[in-house]
Parts: sequence; structure tokens; C-alpha cells
Amino acid sequence: MRHRQINRISFRMAQRFSSIHSREQSKDEVFAIENIQQMNFHDRIIQPQFMTLCHCKSGSVDFVLNGASHRMVKGDLLFLFADCILEKVECSPDLVATALVQDTAFLQETLMSMLRLWPYLIHLMRQPILHLTEDAQERVRLNYELLSLRLQQPQHTFRREALVASLQAAYFDVCDLFRRQGIGTHPTSIRAFSIFEQFMTVLSREYVQHRDVSWYANELNITSKYLSEAVKTVSGRTASSWISVFVVTEIKSMLRNTDLNIKEITQELNFPSQSFLGKYFRKHAGMTPSEYRKV
Repeated sequence: MRHRQINRISFRMAQRFSSIHSREQSKDEVFAIENIQQMNFHDRIIQPQFMTLCHCKSGSVDFVLNGASHRMVKGDLLFLFADCILEKVECSPDLVATALVQDTAFLQETLMSMLRLWPYLIHLMRQPILHLTEDAQERVRLNYELLSLRLQQPQHTFRREALVASLQAAYFDVCDLFRRQGIGTHPTSIRAFSIFEQFMTVLSREYVQHRDVSWYANELNITSKYLSEAVKTVSGRTASSWISVFVVTEIKSMLRNTDLNIKEITQELNFPSQSFLGKYFRKHAGMTPSEYRKV
């Protein structure tokens, strides 16, 4: 049997195709590509390590995503999630499509508090193309222009915060488009979504003090196994993984936005020791807190 060679594309590797970014591109967590044609996915199997929102302005593209065939045409909005498998990409000669590429950790931070988005996000994992009306296309265009402006404002004191806010607004616009098209949660998943929403609400409030799945399960009056199954069904990520996402995102925020030393961060986040925090952060972030602060 012929071996399938999967090309894993990191965020930094894709960044060389960036057309709209800041002057300090190496520190960017989101960038834009004016035309995805230049990435040349033809005859390759791609596994992106980042999230991509792609808007087709003209032409069409046929492709296979996670084993299912799709076609994107003029006016469509395509969502490509990290670790998907993209292959058999065939672009029409007149294809013009813009893309907004987001680092996975940055995306997690952007979406963490947007609980109402998750039912729609899960739908997009199964049906990644959203067909837009002309009015909806205009909304997408305006959001893209605002994000492009933010990307080109390195002097803005709150540039990162403004980017997060602009992206959140754009995602809420996508939710509204779903609602208008009558796309919602399948009835059999309502209970799982309810548990997921309750879990995320409690987690956003308690992650500094509590990092055990069993504690959250007890708070929701369900078993740890049931909690984990419901959370995994809805989000594709375990409850334990979500806890670490919240904690690591908070550590990164403190390292990036405060002058607190590692000992003080350890105390603020209720870790038993600096060594424990360091090992926890390295396990989930791939580097030490000190290394992250220098990036």
C-alpha cells in the first residue's frame, strides 16, 4: 500500500504567504493572505496547525476535507480547523479568495468566553462551508477590512486586545448568520451542549482554584465520566484539556502583560511551587515560562 505523505504546516510556515501583518511579523498571532492561490495545495495532503477563515470572492475550489468532498464558490465562507486533513484541492483559474489565519492558542483565547458560539462551531466542524447572501458577504468584507486595519497598527497601545475584540465581533456575526439560516443544534445533543455550557461557565470562574475534573463534575452533580463524554462530544476536547487551556492562557497573559515574577504568578494561580508551575506550563506550552516571556 502506498504511504500517504501528510504535510504538516505550522503557523510560522504559513506566515511566509502573509500579505497583511505588522512590522514585527514574528510576534503576530493572526495574519491575512490576500489570495490563497499562492499557497499551491495541488497534489498535496495538508494538515494545517492553525485555524483559517477563507472567503471566496470569485471562482471555485473543489477539495476533500477529512475524507468528505466539498466545493467552495463565490460568496462562500470556509472554516478550516487545526489538524484537519485537506487534500485533492482543485482551484478554478479565476479563483480569488482571502484568508485570515489564526494561531491556535490565540483562537482559544478569543473563543473561550463565547459559549453561545460553540453549538455553531461544532456544526462548522461537520459542515465547514457557510453560503452567504450578498448582505452577509458585505458584513464579512467589513469585518475583514477592520481586522486588516488592526493588523497594520503596531503602534496601537492595545492592538492585541483590539484584534481579539474585532475577531469576537466577527465570530458573533457568523453566529447570527447561522441563526438567520435556521442552523442549530440537533435535539439529541441538547443535553450535552447544556452540560458543556455549564462546565465552561463554572470553569471560567473557578480555574484558578480548581484543576480537577472530579471537582467540576461534583459541582454539576454528574459523574466525571459523563462530564468528560459530554464535553468531548460537543467540543472534541476533553474536560481536562479545557482546564489546562484556561490555566495556560492565564499564565501566558500574566507573562505577557504584567511584571509579576514567576514566584508571584505561582501564588496568584494557586500552584504549590514554582517548579510545579514550570513543569505544567512546559508540558502544555512546549517551553518554560521564562522562555515564553522572551518570545
